[in-house]
Formats: sequence, structure tokens, C-alpha cells
Amino acid sequence: MMNNPKLTSIAQALIAIGSLSIATVAVAAEGDAQKDGGLTEVIITAQKIAQPASKTPLALSVITGEDLKNAGTVDPRALAATLPNVEIGQESGMLQVSIRGVTSLDMTEKGDPSAAFHVDGAYVPRYEAQAVAFYDLDRIEVLRGPQGTLYGRNATAGAINLITNKPTRKLEGKVGIELGNFNTRRYDAVLNIPLGDVWAFRAAVNGNKHDTFLNPGPNHIPLESQDDKSARLHLLGNFTPDTSLLLTVEHNDIGGAGVSPVPLTNFFSGTPTGTLPFTAPGRGNDLLNPVYVDRGSDAQRTAAWEFKQDLNQHRDNYANSLRAEFKTKLGETELTYQLAQMRMHTDQLNNGVYFGFPFANFINGDSKAVSNELRFNSTGTGPLRWVAGVYHFDEDNFRHSEYNTYITAPFGSFVVNLPFLASINNKSKAAFGQATYSLRDDTRVTAGLRYTQDRKSGYDPLSGEAAVPPATTSSKAYAQDVSFNNTSWKVGIDHDLMRNVMLYASVSTGYKSGGFNAEADTGVYQPETLKSFEAGVKGRFFENHLQVSANVFHYDYKNQQLTITTCRTNDPATCHSFTSNAANSVVNGLEIESKLKVGTGGEFRATAAFTDAHFKDYHPSTTIDYSGRKLDRAPSTTIGLGYTHRFLLENGAEIAATLSTRHSTSYYLSDPTLDVRYRQPSFRKSDASIGYDSSDGKWNVQLFVKNIEDEITLQSRVPGAFFISDPRTFGLRAGYNF
Repeated sequence: MMNNPKLTSIAQALIAIGSLSIATVAVAAEGDAQKDGGLTEVIITAQKIAQPASKTPLALSVITGEDLKNAGTVDPRALAATLPNVEIGQESGMLQVSIRGVTSLDMTEKGDPSAAFHVDGAYVPRYEAQAVAFYDLDRIEVLRGPQGTLYGRNATAGAINLITNKPTRKLEGKVGIELGNFNTRRYDAVLNIPLGDVWAFRAAVNGNKHDTFLNPGPNHIPLESQDDKSARLHLLGNFTPDTSLLLTVEHNDIGGAGVSPVPLTNFFSGTPTGTLPFTAPGRGNDLLNPVYVDRGSDAQRTAAWEFKQDLNQHRDNYANSLRAEFKTKLGETELTYQLAQMRMHTDQLNNGVYFGFPFANFINGDSKAVSNELRFNSTGTGPLRWVAGVYHFDEDNFRHSEYNTYITAPFGSFVVNLPFLASINNKSKAAFGQATYSLRDDTRVTAGLRYTQDRKSGYDPLSGEAAVPPATTSSKAYAQDVSFNNTSWKVGIDHDLMRNVMLYASVSTGYKSGGFNAEADTGVYQPETLKSFEAGVKGRFFENHLQVSANVFHYDYKNQQLTITTCRTNDPATCHSFTSNAANSVVNGLEIESKLKVGTGGEFRATAAFTDAHFKDYHPSTTIDYSGRKLDRAPSTTIGLGYTHRFLLENGAEIAATLSTRHSTSYYLSDPTLDVRYRQPSFRKSDASIGYDSSDGKWNVQLFVKNIEDEITLQSRVPGAFFISDPRTFGLRAGYNF
């Protein structure tokens, strides 16, 4: 365990490699540029139009498909290892994304994420469906900072765009398998077929299965595991050079055993609180004055408190998506229309502990979301470039869920049951536009505007309390219908300091829709808003052998939505999850990303983020003051280093070796209602891989290890327990291309 900001020996070795590389690359750059052309420029669509990443004036990171292959990334949570100021964890099996300390803690059907998640431009609203699309990808674009103008609501943290590989005019395919510890078995396959002169077809399938990462402790039931299967079909018609239609079908089965957290006491000592008179000693929903104790990976991963042993542990969810994208040119204007539909079915059981007793959460429900976007953008070469459009989103969610606490007391055993039958509808419509005008050849100004109208309605006849026959509703039943509107905007300027160096500055705003809580008397919460001031530089040096981007930012974060679980009494039946506009916050930071090409075969990568994220004004109660304290999930410093070297063999084959490490200072997970803060100490995690590609490009094999240190870190907190990161994993991948 690392409890200070010193870097590991792996990091020191990587820094030494980078320092030597920087010292020699200037001498070798001219000659190397003649041979290999330097680092590849990536074309992105982060601003709804295609442009080079190095010429896009905002803080973003691009991870290419080749990067994902070298790193062996098949899990979205692994992305955080390569990104500055991004933390990706999980709670109850769902992704929880935090960017620059901005996150959403409401993982229920009425909650919305703070980072807008897209696949090929289509918004994915449900947390459960976001983790299964990470296969056959061209690139991933991660935008840091509010994206209110072009991405709209629920993008106060930023946006994540997954761009899949599209059909090509070449008959080709590939298959791959992976075997690893924890009985990991993964497979993927791709087949690309041209169909005449107009159409092309691409099919991709993926499977991901592994046993639980947890030690069972006293439990004899299946603990959290993974058994996912996915398929994606693309049909692309290019009718003319300027007119195309892309049709996409996706199906994702999300299986395995239901999610299982581990007790707070695996990581901390302290005085238990949130107990019943007959709770076993040492247990509770929280620990007062918690002190971190490093008990090692095996103890940290042990489900040391027993779950309910006679339940049908399962996760049997699926998500289906249909998408259509039509593009054509009308003179010097390109028209794009995108229709997307996603259906999600949820059927799972989550384990837990509550007041020290076994706890089970049954979830069964369906959701359907449909989005439409009609967009126009300029294609001419004049001084004005612009994009404008309209957007409509409609989502229906139904969830039947039950929260059961299985209590054993001296006078007998009983179950506290909190049932929910929630029906939620979200509607959003917006009009947006953004334009960039060249004042002269080296200077451009940008202005954008988006107007959004949101409506959220919901009804639950139970809302955590069973109805007493003959009544069909309970005293907690609610019916809500709320509406909000917002105008987000952006103004910016960028200037070419020299041919390959750009300076930029901007002021932009973001907005996350408001909503309501799941009980009759818990009220409505208002939208949260964020204003960002940002300035940065992007440059390419030494004939594009060195790429550097850096930026500073300041956030004015208002009406921050915070979600807590609180109890009116020590009776579990009085507990509920509650969201309120609890805080105003300030976030300041500096971010740096760089890539350096070393000779003809090496690439050194470095990222760094320095962040001061704290509450400006937050009083969880009349006696508790969080003003000036750090936000949760916001380490003050993260540093990432990586090096890949390709060795070309005499027979034309290639060996690629990759080594990377990431260091993070400490961060907090809090329960503000009791003034309890759990501090995750600083840590490091390192990965390594070595792969072989045959001379004819037909087959490849790769050995890999992730999280070499076997470092277990806290990802989220629920009453009495934590969800945690993955342990050390290793394995072998092999693939064949045809």
C-alpha cells in the first residue's frame, strides 16, 4: 500500500525512459519523420463535426482501438487508468463516472447520470446498459467539463463517446479468445462483408465471463460474477459520395450472480453506528471516526458478513438497441438525422447488509427510450463553420423493487420489506447551435447556445410501504409531475501561436435536470448548474513526435445534487434514499496530457491532473458544516505514465510490449448525515502486456497482467458496505485475422 505521493519503481523507470527520450528525440526527429511520419493525428467528432483532436479547443482525451488493444482494455472502469481527472467505479453493478469531482449518486430509475454516455452519438440513459458496449471500437472520446451546448442536459461532468468500427469495402474478419485467472473466459469475433457497390455489412459478437472476485467468507451462495454476451450488426449504404444510411442493431445479455459488496470493517476500524438493539457486535450502517487499516487484498475482498443464504442469486438483464443515421449534403450543408431506441429489461437480486443483518434487493422492470436528433452543419471552406439542430428524447421506466432486511432478534426472526412500484417518464426537447468564425487565418471565435425543456413525471402507489388491503396504495404513495427549462451557452476563442501550437480559452455552462424523491413528503429538487472557465494549449513538436495538451479550469458549481440514505428512526422501515440541492462547490484544476514517439518503435505517454475540489457552502444539518471540505471522489493529484515499444523482427513479425502505472492521492466517500468520511489512502496500480503479431498479420497472441500491485480500492459506499475495485488479473489473449 502506498500512503505517500512518491512514485513506484515502475513509474520511476517510465520517467527515466521519457526523460532520455525527450533528450534524444530532437536530434533524431528529422530523420525519423522521414521514416515514420511521427504520431498519428486522430480525427474526432466531439463537436458534432469531424476535426483533428489537436485542433479541437476543449479538454478531451482520445483512446484509439489500437490503444485499447495494447492496454488490453475490455472494461470501462479500466479507462480511468489512462485519463486525467476521471474516476470510473461501480455501484450495484452500474457504472459511476466522476469527472473533475462531478458525479451522480442516484443510481435508481428516477436518477440521471452527470456524464452523458453515447454510443455512435446515441444517448444511453440507463447506467445498467453502459458497460456492455466496449468491443469492436474505433475510438473512445472523453470530454471533460460541462457540455451543455452540444450534448444538453445531464452533461455537467462531461461526455463519453464510444465510436464503433463501421462496415468497410473489404471482406475480412477476426476471432479472438482470452483465458485468465478467476476462470475468465472471453471471446470476440468480427465479420465484415461488402454487399455489391452500395451496401456493406459488419457483425461483431463479444462474450465476457468470470467467476466472482470475492472470497465467500461465511457465505454459501454465488457472489457477484459476470456472464455477458453482446452482438452488434451494422448495415451501411453509401448511395453517393455524399449520401449514406447506417442501420444498427445491438443485443446485450447481462448475466452472472447479483452484486455483492463487502463490509466497511474490511477497510476501517471505528465505532459502529446505525444499529438495532440486537445487531451483532462490530456491525452497523456506518463507523464513527473511521481509521483505515490495510488488511491486504484477500481480507479486503472477503464477504465477511453473511448474506441471505436461501435466495435465488441472479442477474438476468438485457438491453436491445436500434439505431439509424442518415447523412446527405445539401449544397455546402450536411444534414444528419439520427433515430435511436433502447429497450432494457432488469431482473436481478443484489446482496447486502443493513443494520448488520442480511439484506436483499429484488429488481424487476423495463425501460424504453427513444431519441431523435436532426442536425445541420456547414461543409464549406469559408471563415464560418457552424452546426445547429433539434433534439427530442422520451423515456419510460417501470421498476418493481423490494428492499428486504432479514432480522433475527431474541424474540424471533422477521423481515422488514420496503416495496416499490415506480413508473417514471422523462421527456426532453432542445434546440441548439454553435458557430466558429475565423477573425483571421490564425484566430477563431466560437459561440454556442442550447435551449432545453425537460419534464419528469412519476407515480408509485407503494413507495416503500406495503398497502393494507383492501387499499391498493400506501401512506407513502406519491405522484409527481415537474418541469424545468434551461439555456446553456458557450463562448470561446482559440489562436494559433505557431503552425502546430494552439491556445484557447472558453466560458461554458452545463445543466442537469431536476427531479423528485420517492416518497410523498420528500419533495422536489431543482436542476444543478455548472459554469466553467477554461484555458489551454495544444501543440505538436519535433515533426509531430511530441504531442502535448494542457489546460487550467475553474468551476462555479451551484445547486449540486447530492443523494444520501437516511433513516428517521432506528427502524429500517423509515429509511430512504433522498436527493437534495445540498451544496455549492468550487473546483480548480490543471491537467496535462502528452505523447512522445521514441525512434521508430517507442511511444511514451504521460498524464497529470492537479485538482482542488471543495464545498463552498454545505450544511448537511444544523450541527454539521462541510463548507471548505473536499468533494468525494476528487483526488488532488493523479499521475499516469505508460510506455509501449514495438520490436520489428527480421521475418516481418512484431513484438509489442506495454508498461503503464497510475498514482492517485487520497479521496473520500462520505455519509454527510452523520459527518462520517471514509478516506481511501493514496495508491498506485500498474499494468503490463507483451504481444506478438505474425509477419502476415494473420494471428497474434498477448500475455497481460493488470493491477500488478493487487491494490483494492473503494469505489462507492452503501449503508454498511463498500463496492470495490478488481484485484490483480492476468491471462492470455490470442486472435486470428482473415
